[in-house]
Amino acid sequence: MHCCNKKVRYLEVETESAMYDIELGPIQIEITGRCNMNCAHCRASDMLKKDMPFDEILKIVKFARLYSPNYKEITISGGEPLLHKEFRRVICGLRENGADYLTITTNGSLITEDLLDFFESLKFERMMLSVSVDSTEPEKHDTFRGYDNAFDKATSALRMIASRKNERLVPSMKTVVMPDTIGEMAARVSLANDFGCKRVSFTSVIYSGKAKNESEMWMTSGQKKQFLENIYCLKKEYPYINVTTNDPLKCLIRKVSDGPTSDSEIVMDGCPAATVSFNVNSDGKMTPCPLLDVPMMNTFELTIEEIAEKYRNNEITKMFLDMNLHGKCSSCSKKYLCCGCRARAFAYNGDIMGEDPECWI
Repeated sequence: MHCCNKKVRYLEVETESAMYDIELGPIQIEITGRCNMNCAHCRASDMLKKDMPFDEILKIVKFARLYSPNYKEITISGGEPLLHKEFRRVICGLRENGADYLTITTNGSLITEDLLDFFESLKFERMMLSVSVDSTEPEKHDTFRGYDNAFDKATSALRMIASRKNERLVPSMKTVVMPDTIGEMAARVSLANDFGCKRVSFTSVIYSGKAKNESEMWMTSGQKKQFLENIYCLKKEYPYINVTTNDPLKCLIRKVSDGPTSDSEIVMDGCPAATVSFNVNSDGKMTPCPLLDVPMMNTFELTIEEIAEKYRNNEITKMFLDMNLHGKCSSCSKKYLCCGCRARAFAYNGDIMGEDPECWI
């Protein structure tokens, strides 16, 4: 949240305890609520089946870029983002408005050679195509995704991307792990390696969408520790693949120090929700992250200046910056590095500042 570049514009947020200068980092825009699959864990069933208007997408990007000139990272998701009726226009618009680094999350079913030609023509500094593969067994993946031949389509897409041998077009596997599939993690990275993937992103299931009532999908604290330990073992085994996770508890395994913290700077390494990052649903609802369905504002019909003002004065942003957490997180020496998962805390006990139920310390 601190940078020495004097040209950077900050979002100044004043709380009861401090003044923060925020430079926005990566953001996610869910450009459509429509999908062609029926995944067992998904929250898309709770979303409106509509596309976000093109002009609204660009407005969000322009707002984010205004306060993040040194880090132009955008994730486009859905639903299935490739179903957006103006998908190619959207991607062109992002490139024209300063998006150098773009990630598209997709089930892979709509990836074609012609589409890859289009992506390459835009010459992003880096475009990552993050394709979901949730089992090494085709039948299990198809069942989980609720779609016949989902595995074949996803793996075909990854091979297609990798065959381009274009360093700017990155094949990535995104894979959901549940308690009964923790033992499959190594096999999934091996599979990704066979496909030529440069990145494997592991995620666990959070109590949202269809998973709210599926407790067998949720990890215990012990299982989460094993999940994260596996990731760091696999990072060592496959040094040429970026094996990663966005789970904030990863810092407890990585064994980093608390880092430099002073009265003027706080190092945050875990959950960036509602502070340096945000998500916007296809209906314009801004939320702290894709998994924490607590509205910060609706960006539709707001100007860029009005979005910035609402962000500065948002109570969720202020709470997350001050990090006055509850339960065991309140006294944890790593709370600024980790922050815990606010979505898990809210889903588990209704307290957005509560302790992360999957933390083992």
